[in-house]
Amino acid sequence: MTAVINIIQNTPVWVFPLIAGVLWLGSLNLRQRMLQIRLLFAFPLVMLVLSVGNSIGTSAPPALALADWIGCAAVGAAIGWRLARRPLAIDSAARRITLSGSMIPLVVSMAIVVLRYTFGYLYARYPELVADPLYALALIAGGAILGGVTFGRYGRLALWYRRVVNPLAEVGAIRRG
Repeated sequence: MTAVINIIQNTPVWVFPLIAGVLWLGSLNLRQRMLQIRLLFAFPLVMLVLSVGNSIGTSAPPALALADWIGCAAVGAAIGWRLARRPLAIDSAARRITLSGSMIPLVVSMAIVVLRYTFGYLYARYPELVADPLYALALIAGGAILGGVTFGRYGRLALWYRRVVNPLAEVGAIRRG
């Protein structure tokens, strides 16, 4: 128990408001909500920035890091696509979408915090790991999967929205193809 207390005591103070903010933002997704379609990708963009941030400046070779990120993001996107639930309502005139409550954004947000906190601790406790490309690839993979889950989920929501707003778009694409 003293090890856990020691870890918490040596955590930078700014981390605790960050964790509280992530919990608060994730908890907003637990209830049904209506949002503007332009805000639909705000959360996935934040996750993308965090995911790419995991990849920059690591000890992994750049080509391998990129391949790792792309592959894991694709796996995460496939998972997120399957986790998406149809919107409760789409108001195309007001450009709004009504979503049911979901734990997925909260779980993904907390997983990113835990991932980054864990690797931050490991890198501080064992500085030699900073030079180990395998640890870097694990961090990149974790962030890419989580970022991919959000993009897959919200991408499917955007597709459902587009189908309601412009139902003939797919028919035209099929005829042209």
